[in-house]
Amino acid sequence: MNWFDFFNFFSPAHNEKRQADAALCGRGERPKNGADALSCLSDVYKNGTRAKRRQADVPLCGRSMIEMLGVLAIIGVLSVGAMSGYAKAMFKYKLNKQAESMNMLFVNAFQILRELDNTSSSGNAVYFTETMYKLNLVPDGIKFDSRRPLYLYDIFGNKIWIYAYPSIYGMGYDFDPGHDGMEICRNMFNVYKQNADILYYISTDRFVSNDEGESEYEKGKVIYGNSYCSKSYKCLRDTSMSDIDTFCHNCLEDSSRCRLYAIWK
Repeated sequence: MNWFDFFNFFSPAHNEKRQADAALCGRGERPKNGADALSCLSDVYKNGTRAKRRQADVPLCGRSMIEMLGVLAIIGVLSVGAMSGYAKAMFKYKLNKQAESMNMLFVNAFQILRELDNTSSSGNAVYFTETMYKLNLVPDGIKFDSRRPLYLYDIFGNKIWIYAYPSIYGMGYDFDPGHDGMEICRNMFNVYKQNADILYYISTDRFVSNDEGESEYEKGKVIYGNSYCSKSYKCLRDTSMSDIDTFCHNCLEDSSRCRLYAIWK
């Protein structure tokens, strides 16, 4: 220590600084390292050699392990909540994207299918899925796989096909009844409800296992478009949320697959 440091150590200003650093330490805050923070340093630092001082140059007024673990636990809880919220937001985005793309696909199919219809009198179905793709009538959010040209796939990976029988046209939608099945079914129902004025009817098929363990399909409910309903046949325009849930539940309950059909003339 030179003479300047010696006299500076005993100066009133230095004493005030030491008192201020001690006050910081008392409040749990970290003062600067060095000789000014002796009140916060270990006995090794106070009485040891210079080498030991370098090793022990850490204030004793830091955070405890319990405090650090508490902070990490809070961060973990917040992270789980954030991930859950992100997953819900992404699913909502997919539902909106699906509704937009499926509505556009249906309108395109309705407008073009009569011009493309070349069904035979034998009653066999003619599929137009690949034709729609080649005519660039498949909107963004729906994919075409050339290895399986009968189908399109929506944002959830569910199958879509477009076909025609003599005098009627249709769009089929096949999906898994899993934990998101009800939301997807409601979404598709609302797409069809927006087009109720041009639809003949919508219906469901569900695949169930029989007593022999084999899969077979059962016809479900039918709801008619606005131009074809009557007192005896329920209209799409009159369906409530409860009606939609009943319609979807009938297709999803105890089934391995659910299919929705939109039919027009």
